[in-house]
Amino acid sequence: MQVRLAADAAEFLTATQDLRAADPVRTNILGSIAQSAIEGRAYEREFWFVAEDDDGRAVGAATWTLPHKLLVGPCAPEVARAIGAAAAATGVPVHGAIVPVFLVDAITDGVGRRAVPYMGERILALQDYAAPGPVPGTPRAVTEADLDEVERWLADFATEAGILVVDDRAAAESSIGRLWFWEVDGEPVSMAGHAAVVETPGALVARIGPVYTPPALRGHRYGSAVTAAVVEHLLPEVDAIMLYTDAANPTSNAIYERLGFRHVGDVVDLDLEPV
Repeated sequence: MQVRLAADAAEFLTATQDLRAADPVRTNILGSIAQSAIEGRAYEREFWFVAEDDDGRAVGAATWTLPHKLLVGPCAPEVARAIGAAAAATGVPVHGAIVPVFLVDAITDGVGRRAVPYMGERILALQDYAAPGPVPGTPRAVTEADLDEVERWLADFATEAGILVVDDRAAAESSIGRLWFWEVDGEPVSMAGHAAVVETPGALVARIGPVYTPPALRGHRYGSAVTAAVVEHLLPEVDAIMLYTDAANPTSNAIYERLGFRHVGDVVDLDLEPV
């Protein structure tokens, strides 16, 4: 088994196609990050890791789009260990990683650093969609005229969720066509969107997020309503819909479960420090 660097995001998608098709939900984020790079999202540096067996078949994959953390997909522990070693061999300090929870020891062994768990996340996949009851308001796709408000809300969402957003304006601009407001009396009260849809031979998968309601407007089920609107927009177009949610937030978990999302995996966001 060897770990190599794909030349770019397009080659990474091709090289990992069968691997991702075998587990399209839990590997979705790898595909959507690569797709974002193909669509023009700028990163400080990009590393596209492909672990291959002796027959050249992909058995593991990871993306590292700095300044973001190393993101490792589900794989065998020995594969994760080799990916961690390959990341360390780039000469760039690996300050953090996001990995399936069962791979924490393997990735830290490979990188040669100590893990400080930051946040646990649950992976949820839609099984039997259940529309919420009536909620005042209506959904509306955001437009360029909304970019200032979207930028502010994305920044607030990132701060609250502890997510690194390098360029709020670029993130707002890339949301056009993928983000909706829930409006009451013509005023936005909540928003939800989805990442680039990822296609593999196994499934066409959409990942919901971000979902955000300003604190003063919470408690009215606006988040449920706008999330449902995005789900209903996607359902005719894709084979699967999934999302990540903070494992320590019972409120958001309950909202998604009422809509029909079910737990399919766990990942952990790690800070990595020298041993």
